[in-house]
Amino acid sequence: MKKNRAYLGFITPGFILYTLFMIIPIIFAMYYSFFEWNGIGPMKFVGFANFQKLLGGGRMSRIFFNALGNNIKYLICVLLIITPLQIFFAYILFIRIRGHRYIQFMLFLPYVISTSIVGFFALMVFHPNIGLLNSILEKLGFSKSAWLGNPDLSFKLFVIVVIWACIGNGMMIFNANMKEIDESILEASIIDGCNEHQKFFYVVFPQLQSSISTVITLSTIYALTMFDIPFMLGGVQGGVNNSIDFVNMVFYRYAFGGTYFGETSLGFGSSISVTMFIIILVISLITRIILRKREMRF
Repeated sequence: MKKNRAYLGFITPGFILYTLFMIIPIIFAMYYSFFEWNGIGPMKFVGFANFQKLLGGGRMSRIFFNALGNNIKYLICVLLIITPLQIFFAYILFIRIRGHRYIQFMLFLPYVISTSIVGFFALMVFHPNIGLLNSILEKLGFSKSAWLGNPDLSFKLFVIVVIWACIGNGMMIFNANMKEIDESILEASIIDGCNEHQKFFYVVFPQLQSSISTVITLSTIYALTMFDIPFMLGGVQGGVNNSIDFVNMVFYRYAFGGTYFGETSLGFGSSISVTMFIIILVISLITRIILRKREMRF
């Protein structure tokens, strides 16, 4: 009996596009990382020299590890601050407190507009001369601050902006998961005398394990590939003293700006992307293993 393989017609276009725009570029990036090449002229094979410059402890290595440290710091903020806030506001929407539609609109709005607009709004708030925050402080009799120009404050302000920009996506995933919980389970918890605190921690939260795994996995990848908002807030150099510099910004500078070799170096930029690909792959796999074990316990 001939098997029906109509599904191949549905997956083939996506597979072809994914291969063209994902798999093949990854293979070429790995290939270019072993060459010194500006993208136009002849290619010179240098072996692991690009990786040695990146990881060998020199100036470029310090820049790279500083940026990677910022990625890791932001990832920790995702796990400890942003994800709990997403779950909290998802539950606020789920129990439909007064004004929940306004809260939903304000928190989900940044997700449907461009991140460049979010960054522009942030600049209008924290600008040292024409910023809204300094204008308010000046009227109240306080002195102005550089805000994003202060390396001790810039990363904290960046996290605040990202919380507003990114909270809506995970919040709606968690809220959708909550709406799938059987009403009879919730009604039984109320009959048994559970208050809102107990209902959340003993009934609702255990049902969110699959969505928690999804959101954390996506957020981990996003945290390690962060570019747009820090670029808007700190410029191509990642702010004062590279305080909000991230690896993707390092790749952008050294692959297209030539700030290390004095010219564009796609070979060196490829070594940065390959290194980050391996780091993201390892961290994502570890995250999935930990979350999968957690799901099994529940």
